[in-house]
Amino acid sequence: MSVLRIYLTNQWRDSTSPCPWALCDDKGAMLQSGIATMATLPKGHDCVAIVAADRVLHVAATVPAGGRRRWQTVLPFVAEEFTLAEPEDNHVVPGDTLPDGRRMLAVMDKNWLTHIVEAADAAKLSLRRMVVETFLPALATDSWTMIWDGRDGFVKTGEASGTALDMGDENSAPLALRLSLDKAPQLPKKIELNFLHDTPADQRNLPQWPDLQIPVVAGADWDWRRVAIPDTVLNLLWGDFTPRAKIQAWWPKLRPAVFLLLAVLVVEIVGSNIEWAMLVYEKNQLTKDMQRTFRATFGDSVTLVNPPLQMQRNLAEAKHVAGIPDAGDFLPLLNRAGSSLAALPAGSVVGMHYESGRLDIDIKLARTSDFQKLKQVLQNSRVNARMSEIRDTGNGAEARVTILPEGVS
Repeated sequence: MSVLRIYLTNQWRDSTSPCPWALCDDKGAMLQSGIATMATLPKGHDCVAIVAADRVLHVAATVPAGGRRRWQTVLPFVAEEFTLAEPEDNHVVPGDTLPDGRRMLAVMDKNWLTHIVEAADAAKLSLRRMVVETFLPALATDSWTMIWDGRDGFVKTGEASGTALDMGDENSAPLALRLSLDKAPQLPKKIELNFLHDTPADQRNLPQWPDLQIPVVAGADWDWRRVAIPDTVLNLLWGDFTPRAKIQAWWPKLRPAVFLLLAVLVVEIVGSNIEWAMLVYEKNQLTKDMQRTFRATFGDSVTLVNPPLQMQRNLAEAKHVAGIPDAGDFLPLLNRAGSSLAALPAGSVVGMHYESGRLDIDIKLARTSDFQKLKQVLQNSRVNARMSEIRDTGNGAEARVTILPEGVS
């Protein structure tokens, strides 16, 4: 995916200010570049703002314990002693922790940053990251990296430290560089100097600064448009300026899980439909078999509405004609519930009604909970029974228990 790089210096004021830009592919190769206002920049790309070194102050300070929310409030006051601005005017981003326990802080003007974010939003640019150019050059072991155009530039003194440079020439080292060396806990063995890619030829003289007592060696040209921007570089869009999460950023991580979930759902839906179709087919076949059996037994003159029920009733009638009791008769039904009813206190059965294979028994017990015990006893005895709503009578509880032949619901 292509990335739009926007270079912001102290000359940028608002949305009407032009700024250098470069469009790079996913491998860092530059596709286009130019100078334009944000409103006219190419759209549809993630944007990275590269801030000039002199717009961000890097300081080391002791930071109180706490999390992100507390730091948003506290850090501007911690950085106040290093700046001339009021705490509410500073945007402070916590960086790496140093060996001595202090933490590097990146401090920049909050109002200026607000104008940048608002201009990007107005131009419909997807500003996802903002990095300071100080952290972008490569840093060799026991070496500092200096970016220079013959008059000013910046120096990277550590993975999360550096400073802007000015007021220097090929014979006089910048004051900021001398101060950095004076307060450095460990001096570098060399300073690698990289000229800006557009530095004129008459300014490309390797400076001679014998008073530094640190050798200055020549490095490759520096071009912010082509330099790699590692994911580990501090993002200045922190705190209130943190961009909203984009589904595109999470999609590569979520995609395997989403595809797996979709596959499971498809298998579940297909499996359920197949199972349902098989059950419907089996039901239809059973219904047809019952209809054939019924007609073969009782003839074709009877209209079939509910074959199982009609078969049961006709079978009961046939048994009665032959003098054989049926499971739906009064005595067999009473016999099935007899052992459960016998355990009840005397006088609990207050009424009984039988009709068409259904035995209704009105029962009165001392407590509502006694009916729950009766229901459990009937279920344990595998009696096909249903219990009506339990009514509180004031001096007990009443309910109707219906006993049905086995297999009838």
